[in-house]
Amino acid sequence: MTVTVLGIGYGADVTTATAAALAEADVLIGHEVFLSSVRHLARPDAECFDVLERATPDEDVFAVRTRVAAERSAAGAKVVIVSGGDPGLLGMAGPALHHLNRTGDPALADVRVLPGLSAWQYVSAELGAPFNGGVTVLSLCLYSHSEERIARQIRGAALSGLGTVVYMLRHNGEQHPELFPTAEPAAGISRRRFTLLRDTYLAQRPADTPTYLLEGLGRTEGHTRLGAPLADALDLYEKSGPESVWCLPGEEYEQGGGLIWGTT
Repeated sequence: MTVTVLGIGYGADVTTATAAALAEADVLIGHEVFLSSVRHLARPDAECFDVLERATPDEDVFAVRTRVAAERSAAGAKVVIVSGGDPGLLGMAGPALHHLNRTGDPALADVRVLPGLSAWQYVSAELGAPFNGGVTVLSLCLYSHSEERIARQIRGAALSGLGTVVYMLRHNGEQHPELFPTAEPAAGISRRRFTLLRDTYLAQRPADTPTYLLEGLGRTEGHTRLGAPLADALDLYEKSGPESVWCLPGEEYEQGGGLIWGTT
């Protein structure tokens, strides 16, 4: 049987293919927030659950979801792993393929990946077209990334002059220290990395470059949008949460009427 890894979009605006896969599934596995947003698209008798309580530092939640999905698929169920946003961008597709390949699971040959709208696309539409000339996307506090790797990625993105969207402003260890242990307080890691991000961009871009902090885009309960010049971006960071994204436009941009857009 096929294991389907799909994205439900940052605001749960699912594609036709995703809606069809959800309607056909016997088992849906994923974060409870994502499952609740699409439960109405699944069959009433479909199983919907997460496996967070089974995760350990040795087998993270992504690995457990993948393992359980493969086991249920091998038993004959139509299984869907539900990811927020797009599964191929900080979603479940990469981890699922990695863990199936690492364990030699034959389910790897039958994985199907279905795309979903990503947060950066919602950000672009909310602000106007700030990434019209191109965009780079960073994950600031991904648990597996070293300080050197993060610094190198920030430096490259800043030098590119492209518009930038930054995910994971907060370290996973702030919410789940038992699953993502760190040698120093996770909150300190998050703040230090954002400060590095701001300073690196300040070395390449004017201090008055507009930056934005957004959260909840596409959600029925509404969203937040805050702005500040690059020099004051740390003020935005202090207001960020686990789902916040921060961005700034490409180096060539215009703005007016409350919107901002890149020029090409």
